[in-house]
Formats: sequence, C-alpha cells, structure tokens
Amino acid sequence: MKMRKTILASVLLGLLTGSVFAQYTDPAAMNDLGGPQEFARRRSDLAKQIKMGVLILFARNVLPEANHYREDNDFYYYTGLADPGAVLVMDAESERTMIFEPQQSPRVKQVYGANLLSLTTDEQTKMGYPPVQPITNLDGFLAFFLGRETDLWVRLTFPDKADGARGEVGRDYAEEYEAPYGDPTPGDRAAFQKLALRYPAAHQRDVTPFIDDMRNIKTPQEITVLRRNGSLSAEGIKQAIAHAKPEMYEYQIEARAAWVFRDGGAQGWAYPAIVGTEENINTWHYFNDRKQIHANDLVVFDFAADFDHMAMDITRTFNISGKFTPEQAKWYAVDLESQKASIALLKPGNTYEQAADAGKEVFTKNGIEKQWLGFPGHFVGLATHDVKRPTGPIKAGQVVTVEPIVEFTDKQMHFRVEDTILVTENGPEILSSGVVKEMADVEKLVGSAK
Repeated sequence: MKMRKTILASVLLGLLTGSVFAQYTDPAAMNDLGGPQEFARRRSDLAKQIKMGVLILFARNVLPEANHYREDNDFYYYTGLADPGAVLVMDAESERTMIFEPQQSPRVKQVYGANLLSLTTDEQTKMGYPPVQPITNLDGFLAFFLGRETDLWVRLTFPDKADGARGEVGRDYAEEYEAPYGDPTPGDRAAFQKLALRYPAAHQRDVTPFIDDMRNIKTPQEITVLRRNGSLSAEGIKQAIAHAKPEMYEYQIEARAAWVFRDGGAQGWAYPAIVGTEENINTWHYFNDRKQIHANDLVVFDFAADFDHMAMDITRTFNISGKFTPEQAKWYAVDLESQKASIALLKPGNTYEQAADAGKEVFTKNGIEKQWLGFPGHFVGLATHDVKRPTGPIKAGQVVTVEPIVEFTDKQMHFRVEDTILVTENGPEILSSGVVKEMADVEKLVGSAK
C-alpha cells in the first residue's frame, strides 16, 4: 500500500511539473479535481453499476467559434480530457478503458498543439491512459466486442453544456429538426445511428441515469473547486457593482466582472453575462448588453465564471444610482425574504418541495402568489443548469441555486437575488456569499470604488 501511494504521488507530481500537456487538456484542472486516479475511480464506480457490456462516450468534434474549447461534460467527467474527436470505450466487466483519438499530421500538431495521441507513451501514462489508440482503430476494436449480442451503453438522452441543461440542448436539436435545411442528426445523434447500423447485435442502453446520479452528488475535490469558483465569481460581481454608475454601458459592467474572473484563473464563463436594464430587464436571459444605463435604472446582473470545468451562478439586482426607490425597495425586500426562506430549509431531512413552499409563503402574503413558478432554482456543477431537477429529498453534496423572481413587466421592474448553495450535513453553505445582498449593503456597494 505504501509503495502504491508513493507511485501515485510521483504520477501527480509529474502531472503538475512535467511537460505533459495535451492539446486542450488542462493538467492543473485534472489535478484540482483529484488527478488521474479520481477519474479512474469514477469509471470504476460506473462500471460496477452497469455491470456488463461496453460503454462508449464521445468528446466533441467541433471547436467553438471565438471561444476556448470546453469538452463534453459527460466525457470530461470520466476522463478529465479535452480533446476534440476523442472516444472513450470501456468494458464494464473488466473495467478496461481505451481512448481513441484522431491521428495528427506534423503540421496540425505544430499549429494546434499535440492531442493525447501525439504524446509519448510515458506522457500518456502520466495522464492515466496507456496506450492511446488512433481513431482509425476504433471500429476494429468495437467489432470484437459488439459483433455479438451484448449491451452497448451510450448516452441516448441529450448532452448538456456549460450554459444549457440536457432539456435545453434537446430544444436546440428540435430547432434543427424544424428548420427546412437543418441537420437531421444534430450533435451526437449521428453516432448512435451509425453504431446501430454497424453493430445490430448490440443492444443500445441509456447510461444517462447512472451518470446523472453520480454527477448530482459532488465529490470532495469538486466541492473544493466550487468553493474557489464561488469566491472568485462573487468577487467579480462585487467589483462590477462597485464600479457601476449612471451613463455607463451594460457591457462595461460585464467587462469588469469578466476581467476579475479571468485574472483569477477562470477558464471562461459559465454562461453569457446578463446585464438587463429598462425595456430589457424583463427578458430573463438578455445577453446583448449594449445599452447605456441611465440614472435610477434598475440593473439585473447575472454572471459567473467557469473554473476547472465547474460552473457557478450568481445574480444581484441594484439601482445604478445607488439607492432603491421606495417601490423598488419594497419588492427587493420581498424577493430577498423569499430567497432566505427557501435557503434556510436546504438541509438533509427536508425536501425541495418544503423549501419551495417556504419561499412561496412570502409571495403569498405579499399578494403575488401567481408569480410563483415552483422551486426557484436548479442544480449546478459541470453545467450551470446541471443534471436532474431539485425535487424530493435534499441530499448532502448537492449544489443548487435559489433565485426567486419578482417582476412587473408594465413597470419595467425585475428583482432577482440568486446564490449558489452547497448542501452539507450541517445545513446550507452559500458559496456566493462573498458579494453582499442585504439592501443597505447593496446600496452602499454601488459605485463605491474610487
């Protein structure tokens, strides 16, 4: 056992200090999340649950436009890798895992950097994957396993992404289906059709429920990363509000927070910034952020960082002049009271329905119960709108937002106070507590930077 620990420490040290660096894979992020052995543990846990058959998970194939590459969430969760075109294949019974990747020409490697396949065997081993195979070997390998009747475990439901839940990606696919010249097999749909045609003896089974159950309860390493992200994202929101003043533009508020995120080491944004004012304030996901902000305008600011492939979600509402009007103050107080009521019940032994009822009671006593839409939040993790929905028993290790919304479209008024909360055995831990939300503190913060 002592020797095993020594070898493991050497692998981690090499990961941190060596030359290992696949094309878009971040060794530091892998290490923050537990290193190669943690991703191996996740695969082993999944294999024990599905028991028999072959698992296949696909990385993304297409690089994003004018943005940093961010890997498919499920592929990343079990590999820690970010390599376009990669495929994971695992035999559940033996837990043997193989990674297949596109073969790079010397020119592609020079221009875009090496993928895992282009690294040396020793470097691949440090990343936890000896040996990596060229993608051209994939079907020969699958023919051995899938040429007979067996279970083929794939993600038959939709993928998710940093700023979109599985269902939201499903709606993206639906738009492709409805477009006269849209893609009939968007995203990963073509892969499942090809697998069915090439290996008809294999029974495709959906691995998503097993994945979602695992992703829903955060590991200790993920919790550490989420705490770091909560602190960093809160600081970005805080700095942006502190620099806010009348006549500035929405994008200037966004830019101040974005600088803090990136300067603090975040790889990107969990979702596009929302800086809503005036006629756009009631558009819940207003992303344009191009308008000038005038005196006494309400501002809804919803933005957070993507750190080590873990998201965050924070919203604050404030008056750009630093003081809520009496009517604004009334409804801000209602929204905040409702949020606190729900957060207080986020502890094991309670249910999300109970937490929702506590928040709704505040709406009801203030005559706006018709605005209540159910539990005011969603899980957070690899995606901002992470897997599963907040229903049933509340469990330690879940990370969830609480964001009740009070709004009056005829008055261009919208109030949203949102925090991301870690459920612990001792109760709720507000990961985004680094930015104030008490009314007097918010008013004091606006424009306070000199």
